[in-house]
Amino acid sequence: MNYRKAIVLGIFASASLVFADGSWTLSACLKQAKEKSLKLESAKLREQKADVSLEQAKVGNYPTLSASIGNTLYDSPFRDGPQDHYRLSAGLSASYTLWDGGSTRLSIQANEINKEATRLSTKETERSVQESVLNAYMNLLAAIEKLHTADATVELAKAEFEHYNTLFEAGSITKKDLTQSQANVLQKEASQLAAQLSVNTAKTTLRQLLELPESEAFDVSAPESEIQTPDALTPIPTLDALQATATETNPGLKSDSLAIQVAKKNTEIAGKGKSIKVSLGANASTGLQAWESKKYGSQLKNGYQHSVSLNINIPIVDGGATENKVLQAQISETESQVALKEQAKTLENNIEKLYLNALSADMQWKAAILQVEAENEALQVAEEQRNVGALTYTDYLTQKNRLESAQSTLTNAKYTSLLARNLLDLYQGKLD
Repeated sequence: MNYRKAIVLGIFASASLVFADGSWTLSACLKQAKEKSLKLESAKLREQKADVSLEQAKVGNYPTLSASIGNTLYDSPFRDGPQDHYRLSAGLSASYTLWDGGSTRLSIQANEINKEATRLSTKETERSVQESVLNAYMNLLAAIEKLHTADATVELAKAEFEHYNTLFEAGSITKKDLTQSQANVLQKEASQLAAQLSVNTAKTTLRQLLELPESEAFDVSAPESEIQTPDALTPIPTLDALQATATETNPGLKSDSLAIQVAKKNTEIAGKGKSIKVSLGANASTGLQAWESKKYGSQLKNGYQHSVSLNINIPIVDGGATENKVLQAQISETESQVALKEQAKTLENNIEKLYLNALSADMQWKAAILQVEAENEALQVAEEQRNVGALTYTDYLTQKNRLESAQSTLTNAKYTSLLARNLLDLYQGKLD
């Protein structure tokens, strides 16, 4: 039996067996995260708050109307004659702000801009959630592929031990070789357990991001696992093209730009503290005293009065309150401008890093393919040498482990490349 060929076939075939019966694709995971993520739910609640704030700001343009009813129990101890000790009064009052220096208008504009900024902030949160899902998903794919490789390696190690046990009983190998073969099985089983733990951990991470209950069955289905070389993927765009598209489509930059506009509006609003305010008011009221039981109608008629008022408020001294508000608003405006610059720098650095990671991973992927082929050939030579007694079993195991290590490196490079490319797509807005 050719164990070298069996090992190689087992390792490479493991990749094609992965995810055959899975159910969660990458697109399904991203969709689930959009619908169920608690972070996104919180962001959407902030959108609702922005809607309420806008409606509240618009209230300043509306007239107000209120009704009042007063019931009074009283006593006049030094007054002669009968007393009922009860008085009723009722009235209507209305007011309307004719001019407030433009504060209401500016407040509405600021809240309209803030509403759009909040919507873009939600979009930014959505992308952040998607990025976490991409990382968790690719980590899970790599972990599963490594587990299948570990499973195949264990099976092959066990088969080899059984073969060596037969050879030992026939006197063809030493006890030392048999013991080393048995130890090799235990080492591979330990690696298998570690690989299974990595899969469980990665599944838990992804399940939590998708807000799926632990009791629900969870498997993945990944066509990405069938990709064998980076040459099968779409070429990576140039860095300049990536930077331009990412800057144009990034919701965080747009949100921060709008935040600057909101801050400027707030600065204007703060400066209106010294503006003249003009309001129009109207009032109508009447009342009666219950003890004059035969004159209720007359009391209501004679007690009725109405009035119209024009009120002008001219601020003179406010103890520096307006100046302090303007200063605070100006500081907030500057903070918003700094935040935009920081966001732009962070985005630029992230795109450049992802671009270089993608290029590097592609090269490492290709190098790992060649390394696996080289270790495969070396193992074939080692097996031939081992069969003629020219190589110790220890050296043979060393070469076999080098092949398995090369396969692990290949798996890491493959999913690092796929992750970097997906993240670049995310920053280009292709996953929206």
